Amino acid sequence: MKRLTTVALAALVLAATPGMAIAQDTTTTERQTEDRQVADAERRAEWFATLQQRALEAIEKRLATIDNLETAINDSTTVHDDHASQLLAELRASTAGLETLAGDIRTAEDLATLWELIPDIFEDYRIYAVVAPKVHLVLASDAAGAVAGRLEQATGALGDALDRLEEFGIDVADAEALLVEMKEFVASGASSAASVPGMVLDLTPADYPGSSETLRSAHAVLQSARTDLQAAGDTAHEIVRFIVGALGGHGSG
Repeated sequence: MKRLTTVALAALVLAATPGMAIAQDTTTTERQTEDRQVADAERRAEWFATLQQRALEAIEKRLATIDNLETAINDSTTVHDDHASQLLAELRASTAGLETLAGDIRTAEDLATLWELIPDIFEDYRIYAVVAPKVHLVLASDAAGAVAGRLEQATGALGDALDRLEEFGIDVADAEALLVEMKEFVASGASSAASVPGMVLDLTPADYPGSSETLRSAHAVLQSARTDLQAAGDTAHEIVRFIVGALGGHGSG
């Protein structure tokens, strides 16, 4: 009887052993699955936080650039009032929009929402592709126009000086020819500089990427204006040297 009982207990233990192993395997698998899920959730949370932070940093960078552009406009002594007003209004609108977008990104709760918001930083504002180049071109062209204005005044003063020399019997034909060249350079430079704002002021982020070609063309026109005005300045120096030499020669005679 005792032997039968022992055999029966042994049989029960053997019968139960596979089930215990399966139960242990199931528990281990469930635990591993839970661990993976936790790890995945942590990675998603970390990725979300990183993406969110980088998006906010991108906005802050653009807001700082806008501040610098506004300062450049306000500090300019040559920018036209109407140009400044239009540019400043656009910059303020961009600031307001980016600040609103930053708020939306801060309150986003999932990656899907974040992925939807982030492209707006670049596509809706184009601070570096459109806005900043436009501001720089307008400021530079207005500055070139101011230089042209000063050179134009100089042509008048130089012309008067040559007239006085001629009254003293000095041959000023060569200097008069230089003055004609100078006036042509000034007129060309002034015209080129004046055309630049009209090329770029109405560009918006929505015009990208076509705006890039317009900006390149405007930059080329501005460079042409600068070249002409530089030539006008160099010619003015030649005329001044002629006048100084003529006065010296007349005085010694």
